Amino acid sequence: MAVKSSVYVLPASDKTREDFTWLRQEIETGGGEAAVFEAVAVTGMTDEQMVAAFRRDRDAAYAKLATDLRDVAKRLAAGGRSAPGSVRELENFEMEVERMQTDLNSIDQTDFFGAPKRDEAEQAMSRCRDLLLSAQGRRTAPAAPAGGGPARDAAKFQNRLWVTRPRPHIDRCASAWLIQRFIDRRPRFAFAAEPGKRRGGIPYDMSGAEFSHRGEDCTFETMMKEFGLDQDPALRAIGEIVHDVDLKDGKFGRSEGAGVNAVLLGLAERIRDDRRLLQESMAVFDGLYTTLSGTTAPQGKKHAPRKHK
Repeated sequence: MAVKSSVYVLPASDKTREDFTWLRQEIETGGGEAAVFEAVAVTGMTDEQMVAAFRRDRDAAYAKLATDLRDVAKRLAAGGRSAPGSVRELENFEMEVERMQTDLNSIDQTDFFGAPKRDEAEQAMSRCRDLLLSAQGRRTAPAAPAGGGPARDAAKFQNRLWVTRPRPHIDRCASAWLIQRFIDRRPRFAFAAEPGKRRGGIPYDMSGAEFSHRGEDCTFETMMKEFGLDQDPALRAIGEIVHDVDLKDGKFGRSEGAGVNAVLLGLAERIRDDRRLLQESMAVFDGLYTTLSGTTAPQGKKHAPRKHK
């Protein structure tokens, strides 16, 4: 936030101190000179006034985004009565909403003091996503196969919406990674407290969902077996790690669990947006898969899901 024409301020935090330390090092590496210092006051402005100024700036950004989202929702509602008219039209709406979600995440990253209009923007975003889900609701999930039956055909699970509970941790994050890397080339993810709250989506790791805990298996293990992916040793190893952390029964005694759990807990502390948290966690499981298999996981948006006999 600018307080004078050449003076900008940020809250003093570990993150901002680290950012400026790296910036100073880059300047010095390039042959320049730089110093980092922390001010305890700005002449003519109290701490309360400064916090209020931060909130006003963020409120203005949230309000503009909320207005844009309401415009999208209005167009979605009008078109939604007739489908929207085509798959391409629906995809365009999805891309527009995802772009605005990125904008919302960006504003949130500099909302250091909880600007009041954040709720307004989030409600407008939720309205857009509900309308998208309603339009997508005409596509229903295939029926679950009988126990012990053949593996599911991943080709029937493309471009789907996958719904899980808010604030995902290891089982939900790992399952989302499995979906995106091995099952659905273009998945979308949403969050709801109960399966029925998001019509048209495929619920996972939720009470009553077909893809959830089953017997002694966590959700990751269930999905791995359902889609015939359990022949991959690296995926089985990740399933064991997820199982031990999620169910806390020590069944497999995987020593990696404590580290993976710590990393994911740290991400959850740093990231408030559930969609962004899910995407950030993908790198954790990409790294695990590379370490355990000696190769990289397929990128869901570029490659077809793996098939196992």
